Amino acid sequence: MGTLTVKDIDESNIDDAFRVCSHGKLDKPLQMEGMELRRRWLRKMIRDYGTCVKVAYIDEKPVAQLQFYPEEAVPFVPRQREGVILLQCVYNPFEEARGKGASTSLVKSLIEECRTSPKFLKGRECLFMTAEPFNTGEDIPMERFYTMNGFEEMGGEMVYKIKGAYAPPTKPAWSPENKDRGTATILFNPTCEYSYTFATRVRDTIENLYSALPVELINQWEKPETSMRLANHWLVVNGTPIKSGLKESEAFTQEIRQAVEKSR
Repeated sequence: MGTLTVKDIDESNIDDAFRVCSHGKLDKPLQMEGMELRRRWLRKMIRDYGTCVKVAYIDEKPVAQLQFYPEEAVPFVPRQREGVILLQCVYNPFEEARGKGASTSLVKSLIEECRTSPKFLKGRECLFMTAEPFNTGEDIPMERFYTMNGFEEMGGEMVYKIKGAYAPPTKPAWSPENKDRGTATILFNPTCEYSYTFATRVRDTIENLYSALPVELINQWEKPETSMRLANHWLVVNGTPIKSGLKESEAFTQEIRQAVEKSR
């Protein structure tokens, strides 16, 4: 195998994050819009916290990435836990790089840094790290991957203890208002370029079903008050949270129709 190295993302190599996450789609117009949203977010995080992404390289080619940030940086989390790092994702999309230790090296690098007083916590101690497994279907289940790397399931998340006891997260309460009636609100997260492209496809699907229904896309980091009011539900139609995903096309369409028709 080639030489494996891990580097933090900064202004000099910021595009390497996209060479991993958006490989094969770097010139797609909608993907480019999502990438630009994430690039702006990355630059702000680099300014405020030093870094929030680690990239693994094999022979200088970026092959995997890990994205993380302090919970205190997330504006749509009520009562953020200080000294807690959220591991958002580990992504290793290249088949030729799997089994080479790239993903594990990324996690170990973050764990070791969290054992110090890391710059991304501004010198404070890290109490524990959490992760919510996100499976793309391209490799082993992330629940298994995190368990193999020392994480335990607690409070609905995977947890790696560093220097403190675990405390569960505080979730926002669901508080729909009259203004949510007769509209659809889609939340997207600029931390991932796919979130925006997915939200756009959902908007198009809803508009094809109900052309007169107003649909709004909301950036959770720019309008956290709206996100928390909707209890961070990714899609609310006519005051109703939608549970199905776009891939479950029949169930998704049925839920949309039921939500729209319930007040008619």
